[in-house]
Amino acid sequence: MHRPQASSLNPHSNAYGFSLLEMVLSTGLAGLIILAMTASLAHFNQHKLLAQVLVQAQSQHQLAVAQLLTDWQSLCDVGVVTGSAHTIALRRPYQGGCMRYDYGYSAVTKSLTRRREGGRHSGFLAQVESVVLYFGVDTTNNCRVDQWRRSYAAHPRLKLHQVRIQLQLRIAASRQLRAGKTSSWLWHADDEVVLHPVNFIWRLAHVCV
Repeated sequence: MHRPQASSLNPHSNAYGFSLLEMVLSTGLAGLIILAMTASLAHFNQHKLLAQVLVQAQSQHQLAVAQLLTDWQSLCDVGVVTGSAHTIALRRPYQGGCMRYDYGYSAVTKSLTRRREGGRHSGFLAQVESVVLYFGVDTTNNCRVDQWRRSYAAHPRLKLHQVRIQLQLRIAASRQLRAGKTSSWLWHADDEVVLHPVNFIWRLAHVCV
């Protein structure tokens, strides 16, 4: 009597479908495809996060410069009263007269504050990590800056021409960006924010008139 031969697990036999070798190769290929897709998605997500941070940094940069220059463009009387590394006092028009406005940095709220004489401090520019001011003065009355000082006080023989403003803005960023090319950014030691530098010069109008 004829007896059918027992089937074997021959990796080269495909009488009953895929062979064992083909299944192993297919599984490995699928794994490689999944890994490639995962890496591609992670790369795309990192670029998306990076783009968001860059757009936010540019927006906050422009807003900070515009807000300060707009608020400080109209002065009266002596103009700038006093200044230090982190504060400045201006004389601005108010209800037909001149009123003193004090600007300073609040480490608690991480912002620049503004206070009208007799009033209270209020938030003026948010998401600021630090501020440093330098005062360009003319001591020889030739309409040119010959000294940069860390402090200033109005004086008849001293003309203030420019104020250099150096800010560090706080830009929220995902911790995923701490690795790789973006690791060269200046990250805050405790918060998930990038510190974005903003440096510009405010030129006072009509200082030589």
